[in-house]
Amino acid sequence: MSSDSASSLSRMPPSQKQALVTSWRQLKPQAFALMRKILVELEIVAPKVKDIFYKAALVDCFVNKEPRKGATVDEHIRLLIQFFDDLINNIDNEQEAIAMVKRVGQHHAILNQSCGFNANIWEQLGEISMEKICCSDPVQKTRESGRAWRTLIAFVTDELRCGFDGEARVFSRKSSVDIPDEDEVERDRQNELLIKLQEMRMEYHSTVPL
Repeated sequence: MSSDSASSLSRMPPSQKQALVTSWRQLKPQAFALMRKILVELEIVAPKVKDIFYKAALVDCFVNKEPRKGATVDEHIRLLIQFFDDLINNIDNEQEAIAMVKRVGQHHAILNQSCGFNANIWEQLGEISMEKICCSDPVQKTRESGRAWRTLIAFVTDELRCGFDGEARVFSRKSSVDIPDEDEVERDRQNELLIKLQEMRMEYHSTVPL
């Protein structure tokens, strides 16, 4: 955990916490469109993300038993909305908020080996999210809302990267034990990605309990 992000969250005054709650409630009707803009821009600046969503869509074509539990763009939009719902509901429970965000980063670490997803993507996601959310009308209504969202997004970005980096190092150490031939590595990566995308077919609350 980054001490800076944790301390900034814990130091958030009650007025900013209330501004978060109020502005998020006002953002909810347009949240789906807003989150789509964030992910579409992320796909542009980080082509690896677009590749992952494309492969997820292919998995949905072949494994369609649970169509609403995939790793596609639309499902990620729904998960992002639920994520902010849960995070803002836990804004006074710092340790739960940290664990919640870090767990999301950890769950994505497998993508580092399988398709080149790297920690810088979290930074790019944070920058895009801050720009889009802080420019929205509900957040721009008050100075406290803008400050609160900047603090929250910086906290989320830091903890996502922290969880991702730690888990990615574990996968890296495991993969360095054996060095198979290149064809075998590529087949294993493709199989691993497909398996992981199928494993991601789960309800949000099964991985991030309140």
